[in-house]
Amino acid sequence: MSPYLDHLLCERYPKIFADRRNPDSCMFRGFACGDGWFNLIDRLCFRIQSGVDAGDCRQPVAAQIKEKFGGLRIYWRDADEVVRELTRFAGDQSEVTCELCGAPGERVEAPRRVL
Repeated sequence: MSPYLDHLLCERYPKIFADRRNPDSCMFRGFACGDGWFNLIDRLCFRIQSGVDAGDCRQPVAAQIKEKFGGLRIYWRDADEVVRELTRFAGDQSEVTCELCGAPGERVEAPRRVL
């Protein structure tokens, strides 16, 4: 993700990205995905932080955010079932959203190489 969007997410959700400057955390390396998923991550964080601020759940902290097997993967510390379910939904949405530009798309698997 671009440094600008990385900074924007960390500025908007400092409690969620509390480990962003911790060299022992995977989040120290930043967001390992394209700019096209910025809106998915932003909306997810907004919903989670709104729930925390309303007293509905404890504060989760993002441990790692990356692309894996064509989908968005977010790993948490202190996440409850609601946060995990919202995260699964965002992951499902990422599979039909272009990681580079954010346009609607479809999952495409790369052809397997024969050795």
